[in-house]
Amino acid sequence: MPPSIPASSPSIPAHSTQASWPRRVAQLAAHLTAACALFTASSVALAEDPSWPNKPIRFIVPIAAGGVSDTQARVLSDELKKTLNVPVIVDNRPGGNFGIGMQATAAAPADGYTMVWIFGAAVALNPMLYSNLPYKVSDFDYLTTIAKGHHVLAVPKNSPFNTLAQFVDAAKKESGPTSVGVSSAGGTSHLIGEELGGVAGFRVQPVVYRGEAPAVLDLVGNNLPAFIGVVPSVIEYYKAGTVKILAITADQRIPELPDVPTFKELGYKDFLMTYWAGLAVRKGTPPEVSEKLRKAVVAAMATPAFIEKSQQLADTHLIPSTQKEFNDLIKSDANRWGTIIKTRNVNVE
Repeated sequence: MPPSIPASSPSIPAHSTQASWPRRVAQLAAHLTAACALFTASSVALAEDPSWPNKPIRFIVPIAAGGVSDTQARVLSDELKKTLNVPVIVDNRPGGNFGIGMQATAAAPADGYTMVWIFGAAVALNPMLYSNLPYKVSDFDYLTTIAKGHHVLAVPKNSPFNTLAQFVDAAKKESGPTSVGVSSAGGTSHLIGEELGGVAGFRVQPVVYRGEAPAVLDLVGNNLPAFIGVVPSVIEYYKAGTVKILAITADQRIPELPDVPTFKELGYKDFLMTYWAGLAVRKGTPPEVSEKLRKAVVAAMATPAFIEKSQQLADTHLIPSTQKEFNDLIKSDANRWGTIIKTRNVNVE
């Protein structure tokens, strides 16, 4: 964007004398010259490094290989290779509730050759839950959101509960807290459980697993009484009849689970909750590089291969965005989850 003329540029008042005109015209000319110089410099800067990218790009994914988001990230990297004509190498950095991968990205050069798969919890929840995070939300430039989905409350097939109302009634009668499996401490599934207990009037004991897969296996094996997680992690078990899904946090029923009611239709009107993922680079990356990468990612998301793979992952909705839309989402999510954290007094440290 061309720079504006500095605010200090002289105006020519109506009472100026004829003798002052040469001096004022000279001042105005000087300011215009300076502004033109700034415009030229900024134009040159925008044209710098036309060869980007000219070497492999590291794509940090802050979870273990094999999950839903890791699968999407790998398909995205394959499509980006075709668009950018350089290798895009997935680098799984699990641990620390996404902190290890986020820290690695924050420590990388701000040159566009390192990007990170961003989870909403990493930037909208973690800063309010952990006092010693190895990164700050301001360490990154947020390029585009990738996808979103919803959470479900599931129970084993042998559970006596077939509806959310039955589950809640029994939980309220228990003398102790109700155990609910979640994939991480302080994650969205954990907070949804805490909010459900708070609204419905029962205590929740989160059973924290390292990821959703082991939690679902315990659920299927009837070793876990309830579980809150994302649709793709349980849908095949639901279709096979080995788990029951009592409710989903969507605004309306989803095509993949037409018989599963929403929390909203069951009277929990504020349970419209999503999880999402996006893409970011280190703060300070040249804006022309960031925008080129963002456009390449959005183009890759529109390819048949990426769309097909995403459609195979149940309840996975593609949501490409502008950088402003992404930043607005982070802020609104931080406000939403922050209220739950404070209201339910969630402490994970």
